[in-house]
Amino acid sequence: MKKQKVIVLDSEQQNKQEILAISKMQEGLNKMEQFPVYSPDLQWFEQMVLAEKQRIRKKLIRDLSIYLIVAIIILCGIMISLFQMPAVFIFLQIATTIFIAFYSGTRLMKKVNGG
Repeated sequence: MKKQKVIVLDSEQQNKQEILAISKMQEGLNKMEQFPVYSPDLQWFEQMVLAEKQRIRKKLIRDLSIYLIVAIIILCGIMISLFQMPAVFIFLQIATTIFIAFYSGTRLMKKVNGG
């Protein structure tokens, strides 16, 4: 390992270095204050908020519309199978119940076993 030389400064020399460091820091801060700072108007922020609210509202309406259309199609399919083919309806109900029980059981076992 290389020996490093330590220079012991007397208090007068140390004070000069501290004053020099402080003056350089102040010069740097003064240079930073010369740069112009742009802050947008309040109106700009309000417009951004309104635009975002409109975008979220349109997305919500679109998602709800898709949800309702899919729900109506599924309900119509179930009603048709109930009245036109009751055997298929009963089979689907039993199969769905078994699937949900099996899926829930396997997920619960994975949690219990730490997986």
